Amino acid sequence: MTEGVAGRDGSGTIAPEEIRAQLDRVLASDIFRSAPQLTAFLSYVVEQALAGRSGELKGYTIAVEAFGRPAEFDPQSDPIVRVEAGRLRKALHLYFAAEGVRDPVRITIPVGAYVPSFTRSDFPGPDAASPAAEPATPLPPAAGRPRFWAYTVLLLALPALIAFAVWRLAGPRPEPGVGTPSAGMHAPRPAATPAAPDQLASAQPAEPVAAPASLPVIAVVIAGDIVDPAVEDAARLFMRHLVDTMARFDDLLVVKTPGMALRPEEGADYVLTLNTARAGDKVEGFARLSAAKEGRVVWTTSGERSLAAVSDGIELRKLAQRVAIRLAQPYGILHADFRLATLPPGVTCIYQALNFRRHMKEDEHLAARNCLDSLVARDSDFHPAWSHLALLTADEYASGLNPRPGSALDRALAAAVNAVRLAPASARAHQALMEAQFLRGMTEEALKSGREALTRNPYDPDIMADLGARYVQLGRASEGLPLLERAAALSNGRPSWYDVFLYFAAYLSGATKLADNQAALLKGEETPLALVARAVASAAAGDRLELEETQRLLGQAEPLFALDGRLYLTRKGFSPVVVDRILAAIGEAGLQPR
Repeated sequence: MTEGVAGRDGSGTIAPEEIRAQLDRVLASDIFRSAPQLTAFLSYVVEQALAGRSGELKGYTIAVEAFGRPAEFDPQSDPIVRVEAGRLRKALHLYFAAEGVRDPVRITIPVGAYVPSFTRSDFPGPDAASPAAEPATPLPPAAGRPRFWAYTVLLLALPALIAFAVWRLAGPRPEPGVGTPSAGMHAPRPAATPAAPDQLASAQPAEPVAAPASLPVIAVVIAGDIVDPAVEDAARLFMRHLVDTMARFDDLLVVKTPGMALRPEEGADYVLTLNTARAGDKVEGFARLSAAKEGRVVWTTSGERSLAAVSDGIELRKLAQRVAIRLAQPYGILHADFRLATLPPGVTCIYQALNFRRHMKEDEHLAARNCLDSLVARDSDFHPAWSHLALLTADEYASGLNPRPGSALDRALAAAVNAVRLAPASARAHQALMEAQFLRGMTEEALKSGREALTRNPYDPDIMADLGARYVQLGRASEGLPLLERAAALSNGRPSWYDVFLYFAAYLSGATKLADNQAALLKGEETPLALVARAVASAAAGDRLELEETQRLLGQAEPLFALDGRLYLTRKGFSPVVVDRILAAIGEAGLQPR
């Protein structure tokens, strides 16, 4: 019979079943599930320790019994056990700093030996919680705060949680917001995972619960009376193309045009005023975007064209589309005005999610996710929230940001499906579905969803870049390159990941000059994936000093890459053939790809 093991922290005996339960949790994690050598190593040493055979844990026995090496194995000439022990220590440290931060038992492999150590943590195990208790949520990977502050935050957040629970039980549900689907399109909402108190405390304050979610309304008007029929026809055709293009961004705004009953400015958040006049054989056009309530001018533009040019419907359509894309796109003019404007409830969460996708910062991810969680809890019919929540949850998995219990991929897919059910015509909903499907390995389904998203909004650079990136990750760089080039050309405020994937597309397709130009744009970028691209570019240029500095920064920004570069890139969605190309490029310059 196996006896209990004394904890190293002096906390008493830890029962074997507790240790085995903890071992199962560790081996089920993403880090270990994709690392068979580490799984075999850890399983073997733990079971040997529980069986009372710790004295037999030597390099030779581990190599032969855990790794299947032959009986003539020589530990002096083959350092596999020492190498894998180092990787195992790093993997355990990474696991207990992120996914396993609240696990009841910690397993470590002390340096200089292969005998595992078991200690109790300060968090109760799953069985210790009362039936009504909320499931514990892991702290963010970078969390290393003292216990005192953790308890303080918990106590400060507790009254808010109680108040929220009372409101959820007794309060009325708000009516659907502006532009939400009809009741016949409603779909069951996936079960939300409650946020931990420390997450609620760290996020920005939730919006007033009584206000229904809605999107900013932009009214498009033609100023004054146009007496020249040719100019009037051109102005109205320009407005139709402008409105059609802007309306495709249905997760970011609602467009109003002049109607019979009300002036379009009434109830609008922004007014886009178009003014057209003839000057000889030319037509002068002016556009001004202003905040409806305070009259603040947000943006203006002007230009002139020959009368023959504006009579050409194709030229006029292209001009209207350029103006609309500049205004409505993610990271465009309306998004840039977010911090100055007074916007409808719900938009704050959407713009927070966009800000995260631009900067990829962990705290912005947490704040945006908490905001969206609160939003869908009180207005489950607001489809833009589901789309952006799905995208954030996909990043939770791919980047290991603020992990929660359970499968992030399942939650991302459920949110995306809900968005598509609520708004089957929404391009962003199909983009979110593509992300969730792609990370689950549903490659063909993901590409189909991405093409559907681009068909529904062929003007959105974020969808272009996202679909192009998926082609690049699959080793189909020639298909992704034109999409990424067009996305970069359309989006002046684009996130750095556009340029990262444009670099990979150019590098993998042999477009050396373009790859060099893109590498120059990434010099100051320090997101993990940008650092991987910089490492490949440094290796390709033979710049050893830059490569070593990039490697150092990458190890700090993304410990998983230093532990297992292949696992990191695979979780990001790169196919094996592309992973091999990236790691081989770095390895040829002196680094050792795994």
